[in-house]
Amino acid sequence: MIINFNVNDVSWNAPIHQLNGDVLRRHVLINGKVDCLDLNFTYCEATEKGTITDSKNQQIGHFSIID
Repeated sequence: MIINFNVNDVSWNAPIHQLNGDVLRRHVLINGKVDCLDLNFTYCEATEKGTITDSKNQQIGHFSIID
């Protein structure tokens, strides 16, 4: 599957084989220009979209399945 990420005004697509927090975190830490390792992810199966929040529970980005 292909995931579209939007984090801190940076956008990219990435192929992944499994949708889980560890995989999402790795992509965000490598490409998202974040300075926090404590990231949280929420995901809605109905819309195939999710949000990314930091340790202060502030939204720093979102992601969605595009393929």
